[in-house]
Amino acid sequence: MNRLGALILALLLVLAGCSKPSANDYFSKAEQQYKAATNVADTLHSREAAGKLFEPALENYGKVVSEYPNDPLAERALLMVATIRNNEMRDPEQAIESYKLYADRYPDSKDAPVATFLVGYLYHNNLQQLDSASAWYKRFLERYPQHDMAASAQFELNSLGKSPDEL
Repeated sequence: MNRLGALILALLLVLAGCSKPSANDYFSKAEQQYKAATNVADTLHSREAAGKLFEPALENYGKVVSEYPNDPLAERALLMVATIRNNEMRDPEQAIESYKLYADRYPDSKDAPVATFLVGYLYHNNLQQLDSASAWYKRFLERYPQHDMAASAQFELNSLGKSPDEL
């Protein structure tokens, strides 16, 4: 019986060691990786090299979103994915997709208006896709007409396709 107990204990330890990390584990690791990348990125001269430093954090935030979509940390993780893709990696297409997903999943969150605005802004100013920009600025104004950024969204909408001289 002693050998059987030891065998069961050993099996449980092996299984525990093989368990999938929790949302909190992934998020904490991503936060550490993000901070480390931020500390080093400012010292690099290449924007591309600096962006690559954020890939591990992006991957772990992404695991929170994909593997634990109903966990409360998923909202913050998805916003971080969008932020990293926009600010650190300078990838407007991927940032747009992440901001759209955020705005659709969490329309009542405090950050949803900014995410919605940024979709329009990136379409307008980075990709020059004016129809898409217009749709997202209008969406912003419909959903968040009293938000502090409503005047900015209206200005951006009114300036679509106009040169700086026309403004």
